[in-house]
Amino acid sequence: MLTPILDGGDRRPLYEQLYRHIRGEIEAGRLAAGTRLPSKRALAAHLKVSVVTVEGAYEQLLAEGYLRAQPRQGFFVQAGAQEPA
Repeated sequence: MLTPILDGGDRRPLYEQLYRHIRGEIEAGRLAAGTRLPSKRALAAHLKVSVVTVEGAYEQLLAEGYLRAQPRQGFFVQAGAQEPA
C-alpha cells in the first residue's frame, strides 16, 4: 500500500502532495507498468484523507498519462510512463 507522508501544514494541497509522491514512484520505477493502484476509497481510508483528495491525485495522473483507468477494475500504471519526456 502506498504510504506517503502528507503534511497538512504544507502550502501545497494534500491531493498535490499525493500526486507528486505517486508520480515520483512511477518515474523512479518503483511502480512498474501494469501495477494496480489501491482503490480511491481504500487509499483514502489508509491515509486518513478524503476520497476527494485521492480522486484529485488520480485524475491528475490520468490526465498526464501516468495512469490508465479500467472500468470496474481500477487504476493501473500506464506503460511508458517511466520514460522521460
